[in-house]
Amino acid sequence: MIPISEWYKDLGQFSFPTVFVALRPVEVKALLAGDCDGDDAKQAIGRVQQGIHDLPGSAFVSADVCAPTDSEKFGKRASVSYGRVAWRLLAASAKVCEAFRNKLTERIVIRPFRRMNRTREFRLFFRGRKLLGMSQYNLERHFGRLAKREKELWRRGQKCAETFKDFLPYSDVVVDIYLTSDDRVLIVDLNPWGPPTDPLLFRTWERDWESKPGIKLIPRPMKMKGEISVSF
Repeated sequence: MIPISEWYKDLGQFSFPTVFVALRPVEVKALLAGDCDGDDAKQAIGRVQQGIHDLPGSAFVSADVCAPTDSEKFGKRASVSYGRVAWRLLAASAKVCEAFRNKLTERIVIRPFRRMNRTREFRLFFRGRKLLGMSQYNLERHFGRLAKREKELWRRGQKCAETFKDFLPYSDVVVDIYLTSDDRVLIVDLNPWGPPTDPLLFRTWERDWESKPGIKLIPRPMKMKGEISVSF
């Protein structure tokens, strides 16, 4: 995942309202120690609380390069309203702590919490700033409603790509988007082109991308008809 702070200044107009809370080295140390009561921790927690307060409703809090999805507290606390709860959630995430420890980030990111409809999440594949492919993001199963709108979805992907492609920080990049019910497109994340980014339904990066593969959706499960003989 490319740090949100790296692309937000140019692409924030196409994304969620976002607040960045930079941490001092002593505050990072407090986070890594799981400290919530020391003076350094309290100062950082206060700024996180202010960031949450500045956004509508509850918030989704992450590091600049990863979300605390590995935290045991994440399932119940994906949506937070208090800085102290957000701080504990981040401190309990090995991914977040590793990112801060290795200086991959110096910031906490705060966004409005939104319940994501799995059928509205997609991954766009840009090469030379051209949209070459679009994949269904959630691969759990076939969604009939998507199959019925395949051509429409690809047109929407192409249309939204035209609106922000000139602002992309890299010519080869992978963009995660969310299609809203009121016909808007919101950028969720940017990812590097190639491994370790998951190509999803395009399966592999070793392919002829110039063939313009278009949109990829999970196909309808195959149904077997007639008499089937099975022997061992």
